[in-house]
Amino acid sequence: MKTLAWCGALLLLALSFAPAALTRADRTFPFDFKRMELSNGLRAYLIPTKASGQIAYITIVRTGAREEYEPGRSGFAHFFEHMMFRGTRKYPDYDAVTTRMGAARNASTSSDVTQYYLVASKDSLEQIIDLESDRFMNLEYSEAAFRTEAGAILGEFSQGRANPMLHLYEKLMDTAFDVHTYEHLTIGFEKDVRAMPEGYEYSIAFHKRYYRPENCVILLTGDFDPKHAEQLIRKYYSPWKRGYVPPEIKPEPPQQAPREAIVEFPGQTLPTVSVAYKGPAWSATDRLSVAAEVLGMVAFGPNSRIYRKLVIQDQKVQALTGDFALNRDPGLLLVLAMVNREEDVPAVLREIENTAEEFQEKPCDPKLLNDTRSAMKYGFLMSLETPQGINFALRDFAVFTGGIEAVDEYYKTLDSITPADVQAAAKKFLVDNGRTTVTLLSAREGK
Repeated sequence: MKTLAWCGALLLLALSFAPAALTRADRTFPFDFKRMELSNGLRAYLIPTKASGQIAYITIVRTGAREEYEPGRSGFAHFFEHMMFRGTRKYPDYDAVTTRMGAARNASTSSDVTQYYLVASKDSLEQIIDLESDRFMNLEYSEAAFRTEAGAILGEFSQGRANPMLHLYEKLMDTAFDVHTYEHLTIGFEKDVRAMPEGYEYSIAFHKRYYRPENCVILLTGDFDPKHAEQLIRKYYSPWKRGYVPPEIKPEPPQQAPREAIVEFPGQTLPTVSVAYKGPAWSATDRLSVAAEVLGMVAFGPNSRIYRKLVIQDQKVQALTGDFALNRDPGLLLVLAMVNREEDVPAVLREIENTAEEFQEKPCDPKLLNDTRSAMKYGFLMSLETPQGINFALRDFAVFTGGIEAVDEYYKTLDSITPADVQAAAKKFLVDNGRTTVTLLSAREGK
């Protein structure tokens, strides 16, 4: 890592290329990039590519539902996904400005992040940087506007109740976690969403606490001049003041016994079983963590034995997935099965538990492991076809580490995972005491 330190009250700029410890042959990420860090803590990664006049600009706020640790205040990270489009004194109509420049723009929130992105012509670069820096520093909204948006979020929550999977995930997270903030979904607990219109002053404090330069990472990708982009980011973001306050997140205590729950959906739905195991936090270099992600694919993916048996041969299951993607903190390794008939639910649950035991008892098939590793890397590389795809592919690295340098370390670790590593991950994580099972059923008549 090369670092050039400038003396200046407002800026410390570090220009860095892909990690020097890795040769080009070792690298998976094919683009060179430059890293800048302002004296206020903001990091920006400049990734020039041949994109024929297009740029993608994403601001990653390392705040999601995870940061909502205060009782009665869940849902505010998602709330700001909405409010950040309300405008400022300088740009009171954000939508009108981005429409005039022909930009595609949106935002999303998850457990660990809120992200805001634009895709536009390279000619709009300075206006985008001006616009984005302004709304992050100078967002302004009245209590009336706040109440209006809070009401819209309640409407979104109510509409979501028509989705049976929301009921399942809500019950699963609340059953699996006792103290960690992963216990609630991104949209928040219903009682908190209903109380949100009274939280105007709290919303302002939330924004001041988390929307700070030390807690944000910018990725700029596409057809642009890096030197000019550096100058613009320095010009527009240097006045942003520090002030990030880390959340007081309590770690989840070890689970001591299996947990089970049934949730009844007030409508028609196929029976769906979720079997979740407590997993590790994400890491680019920890072999057990990376092996756990691989385990989800080899044990429960479309090429697994259980998939062939339940989905293709017996046709008891309409869909089966192993979602072992990791979080910033230890989360859940989730197996989800949509069952065709309710009477087959017990048999499907036994198959899932038997599969967990199978991978604990013996190493996985080396060819399946090799094919899975190749597919994971191929999927990453195929996502790099556009500037927007590159930014989205790098997002989680920025969320988990505050930068993107770990991308090559992660894929280097992935390449080294062995059948013994996958077995060790199964022994560590797919254990009865860490298991939470939640079954979704249609509500019985008369209830």
